[in-house]
Amino acid sequence: MIEVQSLTKNFGGRAILRGVSLRVSPGEAVALIGPSGGGKSTLLRCLNGLESFDAGQVRIADHQLHGGVTPAPRALRPLRQQVGMVFQQFHLFGHRTARDNVTEALIHVRGEETSRANARALEVLTRVGLAHRLDAYPHELSGGEQQRVALARALAMEPRVLLMDEPTSALDPERVSDVVELLRGLRDGGLTLVMVTHEMKVVRKLATRTVVLHGGELIEQGAPEEVLERPRDPRTRAFLALA
Repeated sequence: MIEVQSLTKNFGGRAILRGVSLRVSPGEAVALIGPSGGGKSTLLRCLNGLESFDAGQVRIADHQLHGGVTPAPRALRPLRQQVGMVFQQFHLFGHRTARDNVTEALIHVRGEETSRANARALEVLTRVGLAHRLDAYPHELSGGEQQRVALARALAMEPRVLLMDEPTSALDPERVSDVVELLRGLRDGGLTLVMVTHEMKVVRKLATRTVVLHGGELIEQGAPEEVLERPRDPRTRAFLALA
């Protein structure tokens, strides 16, 4: 489903990603962890074409991206129809309601009729516990509610792959559990998940594999309990504050 080969990304003379290679099978839930500045969010953005990269290649949902090439937005449309993204800062349209934020891509990217898009918006907003906030604008929503609208917007497109940058950071503990259960159900149904998170409880409950990025390099990966409890690399042990 996802294959990253020797991905290299430089910015301002600094190496952000240093030859990262990674394979993710269909239905896996991969958690990217590591210190801030290690390249986690940049890797996510490279996977769906939001960031170009200098060398290497990405194959994701039957689409290919190549280093040194910046695809035109039109060329990325088929990829965006199959690869959803939930941003840490939500990126909701401030002048549109929760319902309209969800229907925007359904209507303008997938070409669905408004009535069908509205029905789909109601379905996914109900799944994330926001059926009662259909007509609320982002400034009327809490941070956690905005986060769940962003998740609903991504799920509405029925992606094959879902990329998430700190998907539970704005949620209270009760809502974290709800969202994790929702994502586990999607994972078990075959959706491939790749998420950046600093919440190790979420890693334990949701991830099938944990990948550690440090200084732009993939330094360790394995089952969550192995990486979190018995890491091999001393940099991972330092990040997790293990003796």
